[in-house]
Amino acid sequence: MVACLVATLIAVLVPAAVSAASSSALESQVDVAAFSQRSAAYTSAHAEHRAEALERAEELAIEGQQAEAEREEGQRLAALAAAERARTTTTTAAPTTAHAPTTPSPTTTAPTATTAPPASTAPATTAAPTTGPTAEQWAALRHCESGGRYDAVNPNGLYRGAYQFSQATWDWVAGIHHPSLVGVDPAAAAPADQDAQAFALYDMRGHSPWPTCGVHLQ
Repeated sequence: MVACLVATLIAVLVPAAVSAASSSALESQVDVAAFSQRSAAYTSAHAEHRAEALERAEELAIEGQQAEAEREEGQRLAALAAAERARTTTTTAAPTTAHAPTTPSPTTTAPTATTAPPASTAPATTAAPTTGPTAEQWAALRHCESGGRYDAVNPNGLYRGAYQFSQATWDWVAGIHHPSLVGVDPAAAAPADQDAQAFALYDMRGHSPWPTCGVHLQ
């Protein structure tokens, strides 16, 4: 009877001891502090990577909006250029008047000498506009748009020079009025060239190209 009790006690105690020993051995093999550090480092890296991804996504969105705005402006300016060319062609074409040919009547007398009409003394030039904004008004516009600086560039680099031309608008106006300025950076152009471009743009579209500061030209 005693032998049976001893055997039963041994059967109960031995597995518990083995389990405790195995658990102790496992804990000794796992560095809890190191594991916690690695987990924290992974969490931090994941958060940093996510923040960078969001920042890049925002940058791409802004770049996409700017590209779309430039594309739409280019299309609009191309349509305006076509209309302006058509208008210029229509207004500058000299009207021709058909005259019936004059047939001299037969005569037996010698033709009399005719006097050539006097040459026109009016020069073939276009008169400078006599109306429009004053020099003070243009100065106020420049101050509003760029602080009066001819080399000014706005923060996103899209609008440049004293009158804050975009490159597309600058090239459009230059293509019609000043071909030698096509492709020139508005902010790098001479002040006189920037003024000429602004005056030409005003002649075509009034103060509307300057939605806010154009009030100074009214």
